[in-house]
Amino acid sequence: MAQCFAALLVFLLLTDVSFARDYRARKKTQNYSVEMTIDRNPPIVASNRLSLEIRDNSGRQLTDAKVLVNYYMPPMPGMPPMNYKTYAQPSGNEYVVIMDLIMAGPWNIVVRITREGKTDTARFAIDAR
Repeated sequence: MAQCFAALLVFLLLTDVSFARDYRARKKTQNYSVEMTIDRNPPIVASNRLSLEIRDNSGRQLTDAKVLVNYYMPPMPGMPPMNYKTYAQPSGNEYVVIMDLIMAGPWNIVVRITREGKTDTARFAIDAR
């Protein structure tokens, strides 16, 4: 009986790990709804795939914008600034970028969406482990 319980417990623990969900957050700007997904939850010190699904106020997916992703760690005494900018690449109905987080702790992600001469900004905060 104890062996069956132990086997069941191990199975449940392994099942939970294998179905871990992505990190997701959503923000609303003046003109857009931005859903951010990171392929790791929590985000880790390493490469993380960040995808952005952007919709206009009528709910249509945006696929023709320039999307700049600026991710940085807030300034800390005695540490050099960690500030990275890269353009997200369109991929189907979303925009994708690889973020290389080089240190554990709090990171800010600023997404700048430029379309038809107008720029909107969405801000996210994450904690890398």
